[in-house]
Amino acid sequence: MLTANKNKIKQGKVAGFAYQEAGHGPQTVLMLHGWQDNSNSFMPILDSLSDKVLQTHRFIALDFAGHGKSAWRSADAHYYFVEYVYDILSFLRAMEIARCNIVGHSMGALVGGLFTSLYAEKVNTLTLIDGIGLLYQSDKNAKQQLLQAFAARDASEQFNNTTKRLFADKQAIIKARVKVSDFSEEIAAILMERNIEVLEEGARLTTDPKLKLPSTTRFSCAQAHSLLQDTETPTLAIMGTSGYAQMKHSLQQFSQCFKEFTCIEVAGGHHCHMEEPEQVLAKILTHMTHPGVS
Repeated sequence: MLTANKNKIKQGKVAGFAYQEAGHGPQTVLMLHGWQDNSNSFMPILDSLSDKVLQTHRFIALDFAGHGKSAWRSADAHYYFVEYVYDILSFLRAMEIARCNIVGHSMGALVGGLFTSLYAEKVNTLTLIDGIGLLYQSDKNAKQQLLQAFAARDASEQFNNTTKRLFADKQAIIKARVKVSDFSEEIAAILMERNIEVLEEGARLTTDPKLKLPSTTRFSCAQAHSLLQDTETPTLAIMGTSGYAQMKHSLQQFSQCFKEFTCIEVAGGHHCHMEEPEQVLAKILTHMTHPGVS
């Protein structure tokens, strides 16, 4: 297990958001995790930081609302994609951070990309890890999407979405995650440590069950491209050689939206930043210092 920088990683909370941070340099790096993950997604990278980098950069790994140790949204609220974008704005204000470098993985890459397009003046560089663009749907599917989302919401409320599935122990949750992922049990243990609550009668996830509910709406293809078009912030895409096929398809569709864009591949799957943290960190640092040089 990773321990090198364990004592250098501080835990924090502000405005309902939980986060982990390391370093005290003038360059802030905001790290955004994927759907149903948490800030431990970046723990292997944080653990790989040298003393020199910790002096020049401040790395902040955020738990999105409903994830990790951050607060859940209220009972009458839901997890619409665009709300995560506003959450970044709220978090930066609460932390009094005027500008930062954004590193996003999967859903965090999509959220970070849209935030950067909207608020370019707040982002120095953007790094996307196995995620790019926006999810979209055909206009013809809009009504069906809404009906399915409302039906799922009704079923969830009738079941009582505060009820959480109970597992035998922590290890049972870790093994369950491995079954639906493309990484090792060791990585699953790092990731899920922040999403698990251990009770006398067993263990359960701390993520909000409402995260799994389908969205009521999605952008059309034209809207998705319009929202990201002409993003001028220097952008690096880091794709796992065996990452998600959907992300590689999105790469072909959306890369032209970024005016200053570089793409590289590293060994690993969708969570390549956890599998090859030192290599991914080196690419991130190079991009932040010399954009366009891979």
